[in-house]
Amino acid sequence: MKRGNMVLGTLVVLALAVWVPAWGSELKIGVVEPQKILDGTKSGKKIKDSLAEYVKVRQKLIDQEEEDLKKMEEDLAKQGAVLSPEAKKEKEESFRRRMVEYQRKVQQLNQEVQAKRKEVLDEFNKNIEQIVRGIADKEKITLVVEKSDNGAGSLIIYSHPSLDLTERVMKELDTKGAK
Repeated sequence: MKRGNMVLGTLVVLALAVWVPAWGSELKIGVVEPQKILDGTKSGKKIKDSLAEYVKVRQKLIDQEEEDLKKMEEDLAKQGAVLSPEAKKEKEESFRRRMVEYQRKVQQLNQEVQAKRKEVLDEFNKNIEQIVRGIADKEKITLVVEKSDNGAGSLIIYSHPSLDLTERVMKELDTKGAK
């Protein structure tokens, strides 16, 4: 999939390089690194901290439930020899139900975390996009592409530092966030 994205991106850039001059205007390209923006801005750090806290609260719930299950399992092992077969079977069944409930809860909490992460990052990306559009309009930049640190799987393998808009976006985002 990443290779397909790289090929598609390359084709788009090449197509623009050929067609834009034919339209009589210069092709100006900009590059941004969203991960660097997330890591290096006040609002990005705030988002990461709030997500970490959100995960921490949910992890505590999971840890407590896991601790309860371990205790229940230990009690079952200790009492197993002295319980009647019916009582032992009932406790084992209770433990199994509790384990299924635990697994369901873990899955639900993981889904909540993923949904929250998506919601928060989507909002952050909208802010980045607005700032990038503003810079692109001001500078008459035709195309702005995303650069990531994914190495060979990345759409952009190399770009000249003069094309990088990341620092400008970070500065504007921090300024906007301070207001």
